[in-house]
Amino acid sequence: MSSNIPDFYQGKNILVLGSTTFPGKVLLEKLLRSCPNIEKIYCPIHPTKKTVTHHLSPADTFAEIYTTKLFDRVRRVNAKFQEKIIPFDINILISSSTTANNEIDLNEEKQSELISWRNLQKTIDLCFYIANNSVDFEEQNLKDMIQTNVMDLKSILTFLKTCTQLKSIVYLSSIYANIDCPFIDECIYPCPIEPQKLVDALDWMDKEMVALATPKLIGPKANAFAFSHWLAETVLSGEQQSLPPISIIRVSIIGAAWKEPYPGWVEKSNGPSELFAAAGRGYLRSMKGDSHDILDIVPVDIPVNLLITATWEKCFEEKKQNLTIYHCTSSGLNPFHWHEMSNYFIEYSKRIPYEHAFRRPNLSVTSHSLIHDSYVFFSHLIPAYLADIGLRLIGRKAHVVDLYKNLHRILLGLESFIIRGEIQCSYDNLNSLRQLVNETNNINEFNFDIRALHWPTYIESYLIGTKRYVLNEDMKCLNGAQKHLNNLRNIRWAFNTIILVLLWRIFISKRPTARNLWYFVINFFVAKFVRFFKILSAGNT
Repeated sequence: MSSNIPDFYQGKNILVLGSTTFPGKVLLEKLLRSCPNIEKIYCPIHPTKKTVTHHLSPADTFAEIYTTKLFDRVRRVNAKFQEKIIPFDINILISSSTTANNEIDLNEEKQSELISWRNLQKTIDLCFYIANNSVDFEEQNLKDMIQTNVMDLKSILTFLKTCTQLKSIVYLSSIYANIDCPFIDECIYPCPIEPQKLVDALDWMDKEMVALATPKLIGPKANAFAFSHWLAETVLSGEQQSLPPISIIRVSIIGAAWKEPYPGWVEKSNGPSELFAAAGRGYLRSMKGDSHDILDIVPVDIPVNLLITATWEKCFEEKKQNLTIYHCTSSGLNPFHWHEMSNYFIEYSKRIPYEHAFRRPNLSVTSHSLIHDSYVFFSHLIPAYLADIGLRLIGRKAHVVDLYKNLHRILLGLESFIIRGEIQCSYDNLNSLRQLVNETNNINEFNFDIRALHWPTYIESYLIGTKRYVLNEDMKCLNGAQKHLNNLRNIRWAFNTIILVLLWRIFISKRPTARNLWYFVINFFVAKFVRFFKILSAGNT
């Protein structure tokens, strides 16, 4: 067994589930670029719904993915890299054995290239399972999340049990599955509920009934997202004896890339990027929480490198544990507080302005409900309604109020994750793996040590990445965006001045003392201006 990670992956056939997710795509790029001698990467996905009547085939879906900037570095080295990726319909794995044994066409242009359940059984060497870790869900529907994160997993595990060449399984879970525990150890916290019974119970319920039953069913868990991951880990633990060695990586919030494939690389589907875009354009002004709480965010290349090295370790170590858990968080290793985040964000967002800003960026984090509600009312709702009134007057469609409703919904869904204290968890297995990677000289290519991350630089890269890859704005147009911000500043000053004058006029009309103070202030500034003008005129002559 080679101690060199690229050599270990040479000639391997890899199954990647969740390959179209944000971390899944970055994983594909990293494998193709750093381990170029991989044999094939099999990517089962659900057909993508393009219109009401038309679905994109897996091959068409990946044809769009190949054209993105994500694969530019791979493309420069190997222009035919896509030949190593084999996308196919996931139903070949999760359907019944009679259906699964039927061959499914992968590419309409190559009728000879067929894949089957039986062929995959003899081919797959390693498996990466990228669970649904996006906290950007529109609705915490317990039924859908259990189907996606639990029942589909059970179906895939049924297939993996039959793979004769399979040596390792790595599952990307969420640290929030056990966030209700005071200290999260590197072990499984079993769920007493049988998944199939829960699915049967939810099957006959409509959405309203599921929503009413969810708080009782999830118990101490933060939400349906965390509960479904907790249940999935229980399933993995129950099946471990009949499967190859398993590694579970519990990650916190996945953010933009630190170094690879590009600093700041991010996608619109990534939850935090929407908050960055909203705050950068001046829509988001206030968030509720303690400013001394921690933003536990992990750059996407950290868990991706950890996935790759965890698989390698399972085959490299002599004494194999059947189930190993790694915690991939930042709060316990390199904490980043919200007041720091707010300060850096305001500084860099004015240096790297976004186009079409609604207001100048200014983000505050407060734990006082009254102050937060006041900010929301005066800085969110009133400007939104005034903007929509103005849009209607000029004959355009009003949309700002709806934008704020969507923004508040996202914040409500994310508040269980983004603003909280330090996540107390064990890092023993992570430290052991990092030491092994260091000793075998693989750390430069597969670095997952978040302790070296410099947060101010990362936030700047995140803002640039959001501007380039999410908002599709040109970095060469900063001057125009900066002029727009300056105009917004002037409008704000003029508006505040008018309000101040009106208030003073109303106030001084009734109180002689206030009137005399007002005239004194006005005369003082007029005298200063006249003196400055005389000095300036004398200097010119």
